[in-house]
Amino acid sequence: MNPRILLLVGPLLVHGAPVFSQALQEDQTHVQTWNRFADQTLKLHRQLIEELAVKRKTTTGGYAHLPEFYREESYFHDGELISRVQWEMESGDLHVIEVFIRDDQGRVVRDYTAAYLPEYHNAPTQTLVSFHAYNNGLHAFRSFDASGELNVERCTGTHEGEPVELLVDLGSVFGSAEEDSELQQTPVYQRCFAGLPEEPGKYLIPTGPAGWNER
Repeated sequence: MNPRILLLVGPLLVHGAPVFSQALQEDQTHVQTWNRFADQTLKLHRQLIEELAVKRKTTTGGYAHLPEFYREESYFHDGELISRVQWEMESGDLHVIEVFIRDDQGRVVRDYTAAYLPEYHNAPTQTLVSFHAYNNGLHAFRSFDASGELNVERCTGTHEGEPVELLVDLGSVFGSAEEDSELQQTPVYQRCFAGLPEEPGKYLIPTGPAGWNER
């Protein structure tokens, strides 16, 4: 599973489900927006695998207390992963979906994720649209949730011969807002995230690579 999913979903599986369930029942705008994003991501997945020549790999997986919980289908085009979908084994409901949009060099430039708690489908627990940049040996991504809120930024690689491992979590899990602000002023941060959009804009509606459905 994508490590960004585990960042949020893992703790919720153990500790947060009842609280999260109650919160979503009280916020129907959130429920509608995030469910629509999940549905649109699934629609994009289906459009891509219908349009492109793909190979499918199927496995099973789960969690410590649910070891055989989902069936995972991974789809590849020209050897590159374009989407991954997990379905609950018992109910057949969607559990997690990821769609990866790549450039002509095969690099991920944008990806979409929606994840539900096991056996809980009022709304996804996590939604992400992430934008990727590759600047002089650095790989950075910036992620927004389906409500358009900036969620997390990360950058890895090397800068001037030194290793880089940056993580900015807007929930202040990994640092204070003041520390994040100071980091954003550094040359390495600015080099990492150069060229990435500061808002998700039209890409809050999951969208494939330019021209893919015009061929």
